[in-house]
Amino acid sequence: MIAVLLTLAACTGAATDAPTSTPVKLALNWYPEPEFGGFYEGVLSGAYAEAGFDVVLLPGGPGAPSLELLATGRADAAISSADDLLIKRARGIQAVGAWPGFQLTPAGLMVHADGPASFEDIQGGQVAIEVGAPFQVYLWKTFGWEGEVEAIPYGGGVGPFLADPALIQQGYITSEPCLARAKGAEVRFLKLSDAGWNPYSTLLTFADPPPPWAADFVAVTQRAWEAYLADPARAHAELARLNDQMTPALLDCIFQAQGPFVTGADGLGAMNAARWDAMAATLAAQGLLPEGATAAGAWKALR
Repeated sequence: MIAVLLTLAACTGAATDAPTSTPVKLALNWYPEPEFGGFYEGVLSGAYAEAGFDVVLLPGGPGAPSLELLATGRADAAISSADDLLIKRARGIQAVGAWPGFQLTPAGLMVHADGPASFEDIQGGQVAIEVGAPFQVYLWKTFGWEGEVEAIPYGGGVGPFLADPALIQQGYITSEPCLARAKGAEVRFLKLSDAGWNPYSTLLTFADPPPPWAADFVAVTQRAWEAYLADPARAHAELARLNDQMTPALLDCIFQAQGPFVTGADGLGAMNAARWDAMAATLAAQGLLPEGATAAGAWKALR
C-alpha cells in the first residue's frame, strides 16, 4: 500500500478555531483504513469540534512510531496496542492506555487457501512479518520455528504474497485478506488470538499522567465510534479519498470483518485488569518484559 501523507482537520460546520478548543494531534499507527473509522467519523461529523477539540489525524504505516511521537510532544494522543505500550513503558516511555477500539486483536497470519490450516501446520518456508515485533518473537518461540521458519521483512502490501503461492504474511483480518480477495486470491486467516496472543488493539493512549481533557476526549470518541458502526458511509468516503486502495467493495469487506473484533464479548471500549495482566505475563514469559511484570499503571479506564 502506498503511504498517505495527508492529514485531516476538524470540519463540518463547527468553529474549530474558537478560543475554547483544545488542539489534539492524534498519531495513528497505520494508513487511513476502517480500523480508524470512528476517529474519522468524530472529525467529519463535527463531534470532536462540538466537544471542544480541534483534531488532526496523523496517518502512519509499517513500524509507525506513534508512541514515540506522543513521548516527544509531536502528538497529543496516539494509537498503539497493549503489547507495544507495555514494552515501551518498560523502556521509559510515559504513556497510558485509555480506550481500545478493538476488543480482540485482528492480527494474524494470512496463508493461501491450500496452505497451512493452523499455526502448528507451518513447517519451514518464509513468513513476511515485522521482524522483531513482539508477536513475531512470540510465534517463533511458542511454535518452535527458530531455525525452521524464515522471517522476512513485511512491506505493508500483498503484492509479494500474490506472486508467491508458498508465502505466508502477517496481516489484520480487517485488511490484508480483503485486499488479497479483491485481487482474486483465495486465502485463509490464522488469528493470533487463537494462538494465545490477544492484546487490546487500536488503543487510544495519552501521556502519563493523562491530560485534564483526556476523559472528555474518550467520551466523545466512544460516541463517534458508535455513530461510525451505525453508519460508516461518511467516514468511508473520506478514507477512499485519502487512501486510493480503499474501493467501496474493499471498505465494505473490511467493515464487515472487523465488527466482532471491535465489540468482542465485553462491548466497545471496555477494558479489564485480567486482560491487561495476561498480556503482561505473556510478554514476560517471552523475555520481552522483566519476570513478574504486571500491567499496573499502564492503563486507566476513563469512559
